[in-house]
Amino acid sequence: MKNSLLLPGFMAAALLLAGCGKPSTPAGGTATPPAATAAISATPVSQPALSAWQQGDKATAVAGFLTADWSARPLFGTDSPLSLSESQFGALSAADRQAKSAELTTQLGVFKQLAAAVSQAGQDAAAKGDSAQARKCFTALKQCGAALAGPDSSSLVQLVGQAFTKRADTELAKLPQ
Repeated sequence: MKNSLLLPGFMAAALLLAGCGKPSTPAGGTATPPAATAAISATPVSQPALSAWQQGDKATAVAGFLTADWSARPLFGTDSPLSLSESQFGALSAADRQAKSAELTTQLGVFKQLAAAVSQAGQDAAAKGDSAQARKCFTALKQCGAALAGPDSSSLVQLVGQAFTKRADTELAKLPQ
């Protein structure tokens, strides 16, 4: 009889303990896994290099571009039109799309200037016989291009990414093996 009274208590305790260690769910929402939270709050990959470029520190900008992990996300800040996918861009109202288009063109121009500086650094290194540094520059440009050309980018950003990749491939082919 005593054992039959303890069984419901043990079952209740087991159920309570089974829930320990799980992320709590906010009222009316779903739990956010820790990895997702880290990815959302992470510094955008391009930010250090772009910030240095916009401040006129070209050497730091190029170095930041070369050390960036172009396979990581997000590539751009959520406030940047460069971060919009094609479907997100298409979902904007006509007025917002027009405004974001102008902003996208401006920001993409700045990013293209930075990429051109990276390419030039690679060409300069190749001219000096530093194939390793040249390869590093063109490989970073190619990785960036591949990241931009991904499906999570707008069509215009994808085209720029494809151009970066093509340029990098052309320059890498010129380097001695």
